[in-house]
Amino acid sequence: MLIKRIRRRGAIAVALTLTVAVVVTACGGGGGDSITSKNPIDTLVVGLYTEPTAIDPQREYFWETFRASRNIYEPLVQEVLSTNEGVTELAPGLATAWRHSPDATTWTFDLRHGVKFHDGTDFDAAALDFNVRRFSDPGFEFFDEKSAAMLKARFNDLAGTRVVDDHTYEFTFNRPYLGFPRLLAQSIGSPLIFSPAALRQYGNDGLSEHPTGTGPYRFVERKINDHITLDRNDAYWGAAPALRRLVFRTIPNNQSRLAAFQSGEIDILTRVQPTDVELLERQGASVPAGTAAQLDYVSFLFGNRWAQNPTVREAVSLAIDRQSLADNIYSGHAQPLWSFLNPGNEAYDPQLRTYSYDPDRAREVLADNDIDGGQVSFNIIADLAGQPEAEAISANLKAVGIDAPVVALERGNYSSRISNPQPDDGFHLGEYGGTYPEWALEGFNSTVVANGGQRFVDYPAITRALDAARYTSDPSTRIANWQNADKVLAADHAVIPTVNFTRYYAISPQVRGFVWPNTNWYDLGPVSKEG
Repeated sequence: MLIKRIRRRGAIAVALTLTVAVVVTACGGGGGDSITSKNPIDTLVVGLYTEPTAIDPQREYFWETFRASRNIYEPLVQEVLSTNEGVTELAPGLATAWRHSPDATTWTFDLRHGVKFHDGTDFDAAALDFNVRRFSDPGFEFFDEKSAAMLKARFNDLAGTRVVDDHTYEFTFNRPYLGFPRLLAQSIGSPLIFSPAALRQYGNDGLSEHPTGTGPYRFVERKINDHITLDRNDAYWGAAPALRRLVFRTIPNNQSRLAAFQSGEIDILTRVQPTDVELLERQGASVPAGTAAQLDYVSFLFGNRWAQNPTVREAVSLAIDRQSLADNIYSGHAQPLWSFLNPGNEAYDPQLRTYSYDPDRAREVLADNDIDGGQVSFNIIADLAGQPEAEAISANLKAVGIDAPVVALERGNYSSRISNPQPDDGFHLGEYGGTYPEWALEGFNSTVVANGGQRFVDYPAITRALDAARYTSDPSTRIANWQNADKVLAADHAVIPTVNFTRYYAISPQVRGFVWPNTNWYDLGPVSKEG
């Protein structure tokens, strides 16, 4: 399906203690039975809505994977996750400092001293080089094609790397790359660091079964489609986490996940259903408001003849009532989006409206191009979580003369269907986004290019705009360039944003210190529980 996201740590411990505005505490309820955790006070159980993929930092995808694996593996650069005010700031991770050459093509990282992997081996420049060569050097003994494919989007312009000394490492790119440090702080497609000794012992396919990083928690066990268990790393280089054990339980069914939370079996509920927000608050849970760095969007399947038609794509964009989606489908716990650059993104501007809602204009566009009402018909593909939104969009399209029935599938079948769409499949609903402006490029590649759409959009104009933003060496023009690229994407209706969620997690009354930052994961290091 798609792409991306971020992280935390010891250098940030002071910031964690100073943050008060968004720290979740128990909230008084009123009505309903109070929620009480059944788990030990030193154990936090998180209810995931999707089964994580491989716990291998160079092979993983899905945010739900990273929400667990980031406690095991760490990046060179991380994001401060102790607040939800503004765009997440960058902070030292396994690198203590970084700098670029005047032309922004070379980045040098000073690596942290005294860090050990969970197996007792040292993290240093040689270990980092091993990690990088696994996805970038076809001649390397442990080169991995799967890792290379996952990291290609962010490293396809890599010209070379160099071990400067034991704790200094250098990346050189063919063109300027001002966005590189923030991209290192993401999830899918970013090289969080694993133990070379572990990979040598277990092989490329075995690392995910024996995850070994430098993070605050160690891997204990995994039962597929059930749970992942992590225990505190008592030899961690940074601030010691408050909890002894983390458990990530997979509960795909929304009602089952809700019931597990209400009964106290899980302490954090992921992907709260909007209709449940007020009920959970009455029962004493916290359901913090925020935006993360997320958006829902229409991703066209360009094997369909109507998806290939720019007039139809424009009509679809004009027909979608985003405000109604936010108010009615998401019970007011979402906001309409008018840009492909999502809230939480460095380049997000709430005043930038590159899309609009105008059903009368949608009908005119079709009529002006001799497309009669009822002539256009295609399927909308959605997973079960996105089905209500898809049904509402289907009704919007029906109102302008487009017949678009919804095919709703469970997550696995949904992923298979959009990877191998049928001729009548017009588009699917995607969900992604990130704090980095390069999301516009990655989103375009994963929605349009990956679906064969470059022949049906103004590909030269779009790529010129994206390249101008990605490869600028002038920090003062970078954000404006990304905003211009967003306008070029919108002009061709290549991809269409819909809404951003403003409620996502529910937190047990016993949990303290949880923050929902403006990105798509969180830091469990400072989280604790009270009896």
